[in-house]
Amino acid sequence: MIYIYVIVAAIVTSLIFKRNIWNPLNTNFKWFYLVFIPFILELIAVFGNFDFSNYLTSTAYVILIIFCLANWHIKGFPFITIGAISNTVVILLNGGRMPLSKKTLVLAGLPPDTMDPKHVLMGPATILPFMGDIIPVNFLGLHYACSIGDLFVYTGLFLLIYLNAKRDVKNSKA
Repeated sequence: MIYIYVIVAAIVTSLIFKRNIWNPLNTNFKWFYLVFIPFILELIAVFGNFDFSNYLTSTAYVILIIFCLANWHIKGFPFITIGAISNTVVILLNGGRMPLSKKTLVLAGLPPDTMDPKHVLMGPATILPFMGDIIPVNFLGLHYACSIGDLFVYTGLFLLIYLNAKRDVKNSKA
């Protein structure tokens, strides 16, 4: 859901600064089809609630990193890549699930027992807890917990849209 807010913010900012918002769609992405696989795997992991959901999540992030590295040269992708790598590292080190702070859940306006197959509550055995979902988001009807890696991804997504949107060039008559 927060991705929609980021995309809308980038589009609105682009329009305010008179940029062509359609231009990022013309960016030459490498291996564009790879971007859909992680989303499909994440949907299966969350809604399927299988015993192997952690493997699906881990695989999704590895594929996303491959896509990001292939597109590193495109404005915005370095941030997305750093965020994806950060999230992948903490997920892989914690058994294929993103560590989530109970305190963060409460600050985000969510019940402290809210959990999905992609997350695990932080405890003494959590590895790199500062890289987990420790940032509460509670505004505009959005109740969410995110990580430092997520902030990099959101920043990169905003920059991907805004920086790749070209300024409108007016045709002038000589």
